[in-house]
Amino acid sequence: MQTNDIGTSTSTAVSDVDVRIGFAADLRRHGDRAALVTADETISYGDLADRVDAARDRLGVERQLVAMAGANRVDTIVWYLAALAGRHPVLLLPDDVGHARRIIETYDPDVVVDPVSGPDGVEVVQRHDHPAHELHPELALLLSTSGSTGSPKLVRLSRENVTTNAAAIATYLELTADDRAITSLPMHYCYGLSVLHSHLTVGAGIVLTDTSVVDRCFWDQFRRHACTNLAGVPHTFAMLDRIGFDAMDLPTLRFVTQAGGRLHPDTVRRYAGLGRRDGWDLFVMYGQTEATARIAYLPPHLAATHPTAVGIAVPGGSLSIEPVDAGDPVEGELVYRGPNVMLGYAHSAADLA
Repeated sequence: MQTNDIGTSTSTAVSDVDVRIGFAADLRRHGDRAALVTADETISYGDLADRVDAARDRLGVERQLVAMAGANRVDTIVWYLAALAGRHPVLLLPDDVGHARRIIETYDPDVVVDPVSGPDGVEVVQRHDHPAHELHPELALLLSTSGSTGSPKLVRLSRENVTTNAAAIATYLELTADDRAITSLPMHYCYGLSVLHSHLTVGAGIVLTDTSVVDRCFWDQFRRHACTNLAGVPHTFAMLDRIGFDAMDLPTLRFVTQAGGRLHPDTVRRYAGLGRRDGWDLFVMYGQTEATARIAYLPPHLAATHPTAVGIAVPGGSLSIEPVDAGDPVEGELVYRGPNVMLGYAHSAADLA
């Protein structure tokens, strides 16, 4: 498979190897370990596999374009994993209703999965009797990018993109089956989605909540379910400052991750210091939807001394600076290469082929 560069025109040849999205297709191997935890129930990997299999059977074997809202809910995750496991490309819709409507109008999905109240938790609408589109054999996921707010432009991600980036993140964070995340970010956002992917990859648990870090019940759940990590964007850290995070007793916290924009160097230093004091690590990270999620991370021991750096490339990737001006060998364009770089953009349904 061709490895692509961000910042250039990208294309990928069809691979003869069928890359399976293991975290969606091999859930059962983690057995009775807790996969999803809510305020009302704990769902084991075995139970989750049963639910995913049932949803996959409903989708059938003929590949279809499946659109769904990216909600931090059990039913949504079940159908998301079912589509991935069944090799149906998933179009995760943004939470902006108008934007989501424009995307549906542009791409005309075969199936729309909507969260609703009731025993099933979702409404599954079959919009076409037969698949309406030609779909690239490796296409797995379609996401809006932050630079295309209000536009139907999407990032096309392959099965290899999704699988390798999840594994890379799990590797540098040293995730194990004993880790447990909490949904501090929305699923339709590539950073929040990467938390789900990387934890499912190693058989770890995910606590599902729609509450904010400013809500007391968020931290009640964090402590009750012994969460080991917290993900945040710069705005999250501003809210943590307001609620007195530095005085919280969180004995199970192992690491905090930050991405989604530049965090002020003073804030990086301060949180790195809090981590040293309280026994957890701070991972400052850089990424783009075009690279599935993560491109680089700053090893925690460098956060205090190099708070402005994006760090080093994620496992399996590489970073280089390619001069734009031949006369300046130091400054140039930052280029990332790796198996997680997108297939390219989509502007219409024709691009899905």
